[in-house]
Amino acid sequence: MSEESDDSQKTEEPSQRKLDEARRRGDVPVSRDVGAMLVVLAAVIMAGGLGPHLGRGVMTQLLPLLENPTDILLTSPADAFHLIAEVLTGVGIVLLPVAGLLLAAGFLGALGQGSIVVAGERIQPKLERLSPLGGFKRLVSLRNLVEFLKGLAKVAAISTAFLLVVGPELRKAEAMALTDAVALPLLLADVTVRLLVAVLVASLLIAALDLIWQYISWRRKQRMSLQELKDEFRQSEGDPHLKSKIKQLRRDRARNRMFAELPSATVVITNPTHFAVALRYDLSKAPAPVCVAKGQDMVALRIRETATQHNVPIVENPPLARTLHKSVEIGEEVQPEHYLAVAELISQVLAIKAQTTVV
Repeated sequence: MSEESDDSQKTEEPSQRKLDEARRRGDVPVSRDVGAMLVVLAAVIMAGGLGPHLGRGVMTQLLPLLENPTDILLTSPADAFHLIAEVLTGVGIVLLPVAGLLLAAGFLGALGQGSIVVAGERIQPKLERLSPLGGFKRLVSLRNLVEFLKGLAKVAAISTAFLLVVGPELRKAEAMALTDAVALPLLLADVTVRLLVAVLVASLLIAALDLIWQYISWRRKQRMSLQELKDEFRQSEGDPHLKSKIKQLRRDRARNRMFAELPSATVVITNPTHFAVALRYDLSKAPAPVCVAKGQDMVALRIRETATQHNVPIVENPPLARTLHKSVEIGEEVQPEHYLAVAELISQVLAIKAQTTVV
């Protein structure tokens, strides 16, 4: 019941990270019917291209038996065994390259789907595989039902192809065996090629449907619950609460550095209440005034209070305060288009400071 409830909660599409981890473990959508279809395709190609050569090779092995069947002496079971072994060996040598190419086609089919993955997790022993209850669940699973239906479809397709292609030729083969045995291998080769083509057409259809089903089934198995998505986000991107705290700490540190620089300011320009921009003019450090602090509302209020504590002049100039707050960042020089307005204001501040010093 717990597994069913877990599956019912997995309603979200898998993330790319989940899919990548599945592939790394060797869990990929694989259609065995694609490999079988490629094997049949290779057989059709070889039957069409190498058919005459293979037919001659097989006929060379069988011709002595077909031409002079009376010369064969079977006086004991050992003679029969020796004859069968000799024929199978001769035919096997002729067909051995074909078998190798068919195996290569099946291997390429698996390799092309990415099913050949070296994943230690796939070969590690798992105790749940030994559970009788788990084995019973696997027996009655939807996947096994689909595999059973696919098996029936394959048997039906191959049987239909056999009846349509081979059925009409059976009587002809029987008559030829009695009248023209030498031509029988050619007939068998022709029937074999046509049968392979019919099986190939059926295999193409079955493989296409199975490939679609395997991919859909694999994607469904990789689905995630909302909690899994949240956990993955925390692992990959970090805990949102922690990230928020880190950002707040960075803002606090930047603000503390800003207020630490504020006593060195030459003037603080205010809105008067909504904006405040502190400028420092020191030719030994920069050719133009530099913004050492800025803020609005509560931060602007604290800038004014800090400026008052350190005897930094405060000047009300709403248009200039708004413009500077918008156009200049902390640590940057004032833009050239604001030089004149800022220069006039700083000149006034320095003049007042000079008069105060003289007095």
